[in-house]
Amino acid sequence: MKNKLRAYFYVIMLCVAPVYGLTNFWVSTTGDDDNDGTASDPFLTLTRARDAVRGVSSSEDIVINLRGGDYRLTEPLSLDARDSGTNGCRVTWQAAPGETPVVCGSIVVSNWSQLPGNTNIYYANIPAGTPSRQLYVNSNRVPRAATSNYPVSFLPTETQGIRYEVTSYNDPDWADPATWTNAAEVEAVLITQWKMMICGVESVVVTGAQTGALVMQQPAWSNANCFYENELLNTNEAGPGIWSFWQVTRFENSLSFLDEPGEWAINSTDGVVYYWPQPTEDMATAHVELPIAEALIQAYGTPETPIESITFNGLTFRYATWLRPSGNEGYVADQSGVYLVGANAPNFIGHIQPNITNQPDRLARTPGALRFRHAVNMEVTSNVFEHLGAVALDLETGSKSNRVSHNRFTDISSAAIQVGGVMEVDHHPPSHAYLSSDNLVEHNLIELTGRDYVDTAGIFVGCTTRTTIRQNTITNVPWSGIALGWGWGLLDPGSYLGLPKATPGMWGNYEHPTATRANKILNNRIDTFLQVVWDGGAIYTTGFQGESMDDGALIAGNVALNKRPDAGGNTFYTDGGTRYVTQINNISFNNPIGYFYLGEPPNLAAPLPYSPLPSLANSWHYGDDTGGCRTYGDIDFTHNFWLNTNYFNICGYTNSQGVVHPTRLQYRMNKMISALDETSAFITRQAGVQGAVP
Repeated sequence: MKNKLRAYFYVIMLCVAPVYGLTNFWVSTTGDDDNDGTASDPFLTLTRARDAVRGVSSSEDIVINLRGGDYRLTEPLSLDARDSGTNGCRVTWQAAPGETPVVCGSIVVSNWSQLPGNTNIYYANIPAGTPSRQLYVNSNRVPRAATSNYPVSFLPTETQGIRYEVTSYNDPDWADPATWTNAAEVEAVLITQWKMMICGVESVVVTGAQTGALVMQQPAWSNANCFYENELLNTNEAGPGIWSFWQVTRFENSLSFLDEPGEWAINSTDGVVYYWPQPTEDMATAHVELPIAEALIQAYGTPETPIESITFNGLTFRYATWLRPSGNEGYVADQSGVYLVGANAPNFIGHIQPNITNQPDRLARTPGALRFRHAVNMEVTSNVFEHLGAVALDLETGSKSNRVSHNRFTDISSAAIQVGGVMEVDHHPPSHAYLSSDNLVEHNLIELTGRDYVDTAGIFVGCTTRTTIRQNTITNVPWSGIALGWGWGLLDPGSYLGLPKATPGMWGNYEHPTATRANKILNNRIDTFLQVVWDGGAIYTTGFQGESMDDGALIAGNVALNKRPDAGGNTFYTDGGTRYVTQINNISFNNPIGYFYLGEPPNLAAPLPYSPLPSLANSWHYGDDTGGCRTYGDIDFTHNFWLNTNYFNICGYTNSQGVVHPTRLQYRMNKMISALDETSAFITRQAGVQGAVP
């Protein structure tokens, strides 16, 4: 009897061993999806590994080990609640020991030939209808071919698109739009103050021998031109205001603009890529990558069944693009990578259509190469994010208790990390399931962000509760290092008018506070910020940050240094509607007061000059260590080190009851540091700052 029981036991163990023994799966670029996923017989694809995990019913942790090599995706690896860790266990996607797996969304472009009649430019064929917005040659991002900045006699108008007159002031290779190669894929770019816009050309209409108009794609052009009757553009005819497409910074993406080494252009309709190599590059041996996938991993749960307990560790995420700016809505940025969508969308102060109150529902956030939604207890640790065409990592609506730590983010087109959204479902979530809360971002190295979308922060935190951003190093960003909050007071109880010309209730009337509360920004080093645009800061806030000082934002122990000297901005920028913030033990040094910059003065001798009035403000000083526009108040600055204690109040506000804002600003025991003791103060403070490299 005993032997019979022992035999039954062995049979049972043999049956369950495949379930409980296969807690490790293996994937290799030389594997086969018909294999069993063991170390000796690995799978080939990430999708097969995902499906294998779904087939396991186990109370143990599950590990998917990726061997070295490139795992090329044309569509994202999609995960949902079926892929979660269960019963307190985790599912971990990790690099195999000692190896470097790369999850990438690009194709290799090869077989380059010299363009007939041009000894400098090379071309290669790709599948027709394959769009992309980035190209990498020998691992280096190369810029799209562009005209010179502020091309002469291209005048934006309200209804006609962009009028033009051919003039000798421009390069003859592109002075006449009627000769542009593939004009339907050309884009007009505007960079002004803290904003950026991209609008595609629909067609070129020739009206005379030297005149014509660029018909711009809709609704991008209308959305980009919501501001009219601007005081700085007081001309006889209506025209875009300085926060609309009032001038052209440059045109991009045509073979006609390709005029120097290291530039590229694409004709995606015909399937041709053009490139002018650097003198040191040989196109017979150059390694060229064209990103085509818009996301690499998409981990979406639902309010009822969130995705949870998944770890990504030791992986490299490389090469992805983002194609929406190439479409008819373009990229009409409101702020920090949040852009207008749909037709007839009012701009963020509703200046043209003040009766429209649905502006917050006409916004979208730039998406991530890794996208989490209704995701709980996820971990993203010790990974590398590089060469990505939008946001790198996006924690969307309903993200809770996730940890992002010890990663390196470099060469990112938009923000490195986004946490929480800005839509009504985010700022006034209908239930706890939609709330983004208790997320932690720590010990990450973030560098070279905003490579394509210069209006973006290194880290953007929308409407969240108890988010902690601590001990990160953020360096070389075009706008702000960290941006926190949304709404300028218009989404808060009482509808505080934190924007010029805003009207009560224009974004709705909310009786309850937003989800923004108890967030912390602690011991980060923010180095070399405002490198392209201005009117931002090292740490930027907007809107109420809680219901009182007790649950407001805490900004403590941060070091901010090396702002672009000419860039106007406030190092610790508490902007429109900011309320309930404690700032303590922060340091600002080598952040001199900068200036307005509203574009180059026009050439008034040329035909069709835009207004010279904005450029008259270019010499005005702008910003300080602290400041904001239409700030509410209730802000405590204590034990900080900086050059000045003056609050730069660029646009003060007195409400209908006569209350002058900002109210209750407190400056207590702050130390003014001079140029001589800046270095000493920095070294002292740095002892407590640990921006870690993975």
